[in-house]
Formats: sequence, structure tokens, C-alpha cells
Amino acid sequence: MRKVIRYSLLVFLSVCLPAWPQPYAPGENPAMAMARPPEDSSKVIADRIVTSKIPVLVDFWAPWCSPCRMLGPTIEELKKEYAGKISVMKINVDIHRGLAAYFKISAIPAVFIIANRTVVEYFPGVQSKETYKQAVEKALKSAAAPPVKQPPKNNVKPPSNEEGQSSSSGEAE
Repeated sequence: MRKVIRYSLLVFLSVCLPAWPQPYAPGENPAMAMARPPEDSSKVIADRIVTSKIPVLVDFWAPWCSPCRMLGPTIEELKKEYAGKISVMKINVDIHRGLAAYFKISAIPAVFIIANRTVVEYFPGVQSKETYKQAVEKALKSAAAPPVKQPPKNNVKPPSNEEGQSSSSGEAE
């Protein structure tokens, strides 16, 4: 009886609400599509982090995590305070498992501040808002600093001993 009701509800919704995007492919069983876990878009998020021109604050969290929910308002305040200066990304570790594995997340919440494709700061657990602000300021300074130029390599080869020069080892012959 439950299957009939569930299927009837799905048919009703698909007929009465055709403007809604369907979460399943044509020909696919709608009930099976609903049971499918959400897609992992870790590569897209990783590309956004890597290609960002401004520092990125990355918050790894999960909806079932109480400390993560405590940290949420602090992250939102930082997002508003540094709007346009930093990018804030909240990454659900239940959905984006590949990204969490790449960053070696073993406990949440975990906050990373990344600038110029480099992790500037890492904070496991909940920290004070001032701690995050200091780290963001540090990241903004490191992002604003011009990259250090390497001195040009000298292509001149040192003279070899074959040309009749004496060795400088100081040993008697």
C-alpha cells in the first residue's frame, strides 16, 4: 500500500508541477533517483579555491556537528565583514568527501585560510572570532605582497682542471 501511495504522490507531483526540474533522468525510476546520494562536486570547489585571486576561508563542517553549528554565525560575520576581500566556502564533509580527504580532515569543524594556492592558517575546532580575524589579516597581507623574484641563473660554467689550472685542494703532489 505504501508503494502505491508513494508512486501516486510522485505521479501527482510530476503532472501538477511540470515546471519543477526533475531530479532524475528520463526513463529512470524516480524512487531510485531520490535514494541516490547527492553528487560530489569536489573538483569544481577545488578549482574555485585554486583559481581564486583573493584569499579563501574554507570551513569544513557537517549539519549534524554541534560545534560546526556554533561556528556558523562567526563565519557568516567574517564573510560580511570582509566582503570582496576574501572568499568564504563552507564545505559539507558528508557530501564533498574527496575534498575532505585531500585536506586530511579527521575532525570537524576545520577552518583553512588559503592565499596564493598556499595554506596560510589551519584551525581545528572552534576558535574565537579574533583568532580568525588575525589569520584573515595575515592572509590579506601575504596576498598583497608581490611574489619574491628569484635571481637569474648564471649560465657561466666554472673553469675545469683540464685547462692546466692547479687544483685548489692544497695537497702536495
